[in-house]
Amino acid sequence: MISHWRSRNFSLIRLIVNMAQQEQQRFVNRLANEKSSYLQQHAHNPVNWYAWSQEAFEKARQENKPIFLSIGYSTCHWCHVMEHESFENNEIAKILNDHFVSIKVDREERPDVDRVYMTYLQATKGGGGWPLSVWLTPQLQPFYAGTYFPPTNEHRYGSPGFKEILLNLNKAWSTKSNEIIDGSKDAIQQLTKAAEKQAASTENNPDLPANTSIQTCFAYFANDFDDDNGGFGTHPKFPQPVNFNFLLTHAALSHQAKGKPDVARLAIDMTQMTLKKMSLGGINDQLGKGFHRYSTDDRWHVPHFEKMLYDQGQLTVSLADTYAITKDELIGQTLQDLISYVERDLRHSKHGGFYCAEDADSLPTKNDTKKKEGAFYVWNYDELYKLLPEKHADIFCAYYQCKKNGNVDPMQDPHDELKHQNVLITNGNLQTIMEKFKLQNITEVKEILAKCHEILLAYRNENRPRPHRDEKFLASWNGLMISGLARAARVLQEPKYIQLAEQAITFIRTHLIDSSTKRLLRACYIDQKTNQIEYTESKVNGFLDDYAFIIQACIDLYEANLDDELLVFAYELQKQQDEYFWDTTKNRYFSTDGKDSSIILRLYEDQDGAEPSPNGISALNLLRLRHYFDDSSLDDRLRLIFKSYVGELNKIPMAMPTLIRCFDMYTHGINEIIIQSSNQAEIHRIIQYIQASYVPNTILIHMNKTNHKLLQYNQQLKSFMDENNKQTRIFLCRNFQCQLPVTSFEEFKKNFDPLILKYE
Repeated sequence: MISHWRSRNFSLIRLIVNMAQQEQQRFVNRLANEKSSYLQQHAHNPVNWYAWSQEAFEKARQENKPIFLSIGYSTCHWCHVMEHESFENNEIAKILNDHFVSIKVDREERPDVDRVYMTYLQATKGGGGWPLSVWLTPQLQPFYAGTYFPPTNEHRYGSPGFKEILLNLNKAWSTKSNEIIDGSKDAIQQLTKAAEKQAASTENNPDLPANTSIQTCFAYFANDFDDDNGGFGTHPKFPQPVNFNFLLTHAALSHQAKGKPDVARLAIDMTQMTLKKMSLGGINDQLGKGFHRYSTDDRWHVPHFEKMLYDQGQLTVSLADTYAITKDELIGQTLQDLISYVERDLRHSKHGGFYCAEDADSLPTKNDTKKKEGAFYVWNYDELYKLLPEKHADIFCAYYQCKKNGNVDPMQDPHDELKHQNVLITNGNLQTIMEKFKLQNITEVKEILAKCHEILLAYRNENRPRPHRDEKFLASWNGLMISGLARAARVLQEPKYIQLAEQAITFIRTHLIDSSTKRLLRACYIDQKTNQIEYTESKVNGFLDDYAFIIQACIDLYEANLDDELLVFAYELQKQQDEYFWDTTKNRYFSTDGKDSSIILRLYEDQDGAEPSPNGISALNLLRLRHYFDDSSLDDRLRLIFKSYVGELNKIPMAMPTLIRCFDMYTHGINEIIIQSSNQAEIHRIIQYIQASYVPNTILIHMNKTNHKLLQYNQQLKSFMDENNKQTRIFLCRNFQCQLPVTSFEEFKKNFDPLILKYE
């Protein structure tokens, strides 16, 4: 009887599960065939989605329907919310299917599409964000835009309802489509004029930016700095590594010029304090490591929990440079922890490429069906005492400021997703913990905390569903991570980091260079079943940021391993970049190559943001390559870029810290170190000393019989070669003007030490 009852109930359970699965799988749209995980997430929406394609454009034109364009990315919290509320809603889906051609775009896969329509949104609404919701004419010209919309007017947040917007726009299109088309054409014309006006030609302008622009930029950051918590401005607080890069470079150059020592010290203090506060805060995953996207409060406590590769790569550089200057123990440990996280959780172990991101949202437990932001990372007070020995729990909760009712300010949790939860944060004061709990020494405190970390991390990994990981490989973001690894390898003298960077460059050259055109590609994907690399049906060529960041990565890695093949590869990519992206009228780089007719605006990326400006990084690349290659056109192009941006750099340099940093280095001058020696021990000692030092305006060339490739491109280097001379010779030059060579490490150190920025 019991067996029969169980059998019937198990059958009923299976039936319910099957019905639920069938309901979920009932709708299969075109996105099921896409490679992007963001597009695949929408493959079972009842919306008849198209990818960005001629098929979708033709349908809109043939049926004279407006296009609804939805742009987001797979780890976007509000993209998930809008999908659940609207795109899984059958009533809303029917309106979309009947009256619109709906297109989904992954902004990370197609930043060119995103940039055009985000520019329109910002121009018309004064703000932006994702999901980006735009309505277009069949000719791809926008006429209405917004971001997240609640499903109906009755819902929250005071925004108009998505359903009502669709009905109103359909009515407007049905009655006055000609007016809408005319208005959209005018909008695009205005945006085109605005872009052209912003990039006014400076071909006949003989002037470079004023040197005062550098001081203006520094003064802005000094004034905007949060003296209590680190960082700049108020919440939400973003890491902004580009600011650190400028500040540390300016500190080094001020030191070399024997200028104001207080400027150098303040620049270092601002950077060091911010990175330490971030390292101890909730923005840093205190157990699994890796930095979250941003902090919702001033003190780096409650983050938006997604983890992006571009943040990890840039912060690796900032941490490495700061450690090189300060030898701060916390900074050094955070640097190593960050790389360990990336290697463990964001790297494909076989191919060596780096994935895009991890989501902010996840299921709290394996039995839950609704995802919550931060669920993978936060801790309930009672849960901690259940998992840890009581005394250890007392110490852990005191150190990480955990409370019975949670430590999250309700102001930072408007949707009650973190109610009664604790986000780990500490001031790092081990002495206080030792005294409070009467422990023997600091070592005992560290051992107890390490044991707690081990227990909680194991529990988290075994019992909590991991956040979704976007397993795209983007050229640009891989470039940023390679640069971070190369810099860390130099500063810490860690061969493993060089190996990781070299494997990633090999991945780029193997899988993200088109075999037929030799052009850099934007992205590729992994098939987890076969472990094979895949591509979209029509491969997307690399954009300006892909070229700029990979070129930078090659130069950075060369400075770590001195493989001059990397410089040659960077130089070849630079020539491609110049061919496909250079604007001969405005003397700066376009973001796109102009070959895709569906991209109705060709724009520039000028200002730094979450990622550095590709024009700023390109300027740095030109500056550095000029000192490796005998090619004056590199310097000519760099000067044209400075002249092109003279207005912006003089007025708003703080918006372009990467380009200002380059200008600071350019005006100060570049140090060239050229080494010739057959004494391997002596070479290693000299190179190691140079690499571990922070002298950002310095390039290093090791001349020997094996690096013939660079000699083929730079005939001037041959004058430094003396194959008959077995003695070590070290040339220290500045802007191609060289001192007499020295022949020992001690002599070199005497000349080089005054250039090194130290602050311990």
